[in-house]
Amino acid sequence: MSDDRINPTAVSRRMLLGAATAAPALSLLPGAEPDPLVARCTDWLAADFERDRLSRRWAALEAWLAEERRWFSLSEAERRRLPEAAEMFEIEERLDRLSEELEQRLESLTHLKATDLHGAASKLVVAARVLLHDAGPSHGLVADAVKVLTTQRRPDCGAPMCSAARTLERACADQIE
Repeated sequence: MSDDRINPTAVSRRMLLGAATAAPALSLLPGAEPDPLVARCTDWLAADFERDRLSRRWAALEAWLAEERRWFSLSEAERRRLPEAAEMFEIEERLDRLSEELEQRLESLTHLKATDLHGAASKLVVAARVLLHDAGPSHGLVADAVKVLTTQRRPDCGAPMCSAARTLERACADQIE
């Protein structure tokens, strides 16, 4: 079992790379006008991955400060005086703002209607990401739906039913298994 499986908050390199490739594919589908829903889902995913990156950096700083500067035995005032802690406090403020922003964006996404398969798939990827840390069965339901989208083919030509399907699969790779 990999460390990513042990730590439910870890984001694997595969997931980050998948999300990075998802952004252009979801926003700029061939032969179609960019769908505002797809673009907003892509933006939400990018911000959520930024939140994960910042959280991991914050945790690394805290671990270093605990080991090197006796972080947990310091008062709040002593912690604030440590020059090495400045980045950690900045990250904490950014995470607070980002969490509020993600909540607002998620709320607005719920009011947008998917008009095609790409919009529906984009919403499912966001839902799978939201449910990632929920230990309940709903995450599995959504992740399975994303997996199915990646395998569906058009009967007339055999092309993927959703042209962004492979990218969606990579964006949720660790969530699907």
